[in-house]
Amino acid sequence: MPLNEKVLEPFLVDGEKFEIRGDSLIETGAKTNASCSLTVDDWLVVDLAVYKVDKIYDPMAKLDAFRFRNRAAMENLPFPGKGAVGDFNSMVSTSCSAPTADSLVVHVNVSLKSEGDVAERRRNIKDFTLDLVPKVKKEMGCTA
Repeated sequence: MPLNEKVLEPFLVDGEKFEIRGDSLIETGAKTNASCSLTVDDWLVVDLAVYKVDKIYDPMAKLDAFRFRNRAAMENLPFPGKGAVGDFNSMVSTSCSAPTADSLVVHVNVSLKSEGDVAERRRNIKDFTLDLVPKVKKEMGCTA
């Protein structure tokens, strides 16, 4: 699945070798989740995970608070679902209605060593997530 370089670029560090490690995020068999890491010169820059689930989960629920530093709801998602963003990550839960999944949860985590302006990083995480989720849904064959 191609990633939009414009929304990925803020997380890339200078280096020689960009690599994607792990599972394909697009699994169509019995597997219920997939994860992969994006690295530059063996330095983790972005970690992604997709979970096939039975319903939409609210990332603002108390149960998911541990996942975030300074959690805030993502408002006005361009697709059905719920989302949240933190200082180093995001979580979106969205409907799918595919043969292999009723709903999906997508996690995006960036390196805890990411420097720079926190507000800008949070915007970049949100932009990356909102670009990624529709691509995942399309590849999964989601109809909702």
